[in-house]
Amino acid sequence: MSYFIIVFKNTYDAMSAEKKLEEKNIVLRIMPTPTIITQSCGICVRIEDRNKIDNIINDKIIEFKSIYERKEDRYNKII
Repeated sequence: MSYFIIVFKNTYDAMSAEKKLEEKNIVLRIMPTPTIITQSCGICVRIEDRNKIDNIINDKIIEFKSIYERKEDRYNKII
């Protein structure tokens, strides 16, 4: 199973993103940021729907640092 991790510069950006995404009815989960990805912000947003990730990127719904896809025990940066 693959999913996507949205990483932020700081906790404020992560919490702001959570609120905005929930207002758009995007199913998400807040989780600790894997240290293998970054050590900047301790929390990230997990989303399982690729179409939702594409919408977030294209519509610039939130500010984020990076987005990774978790697939087969690896994190691949997509933006």
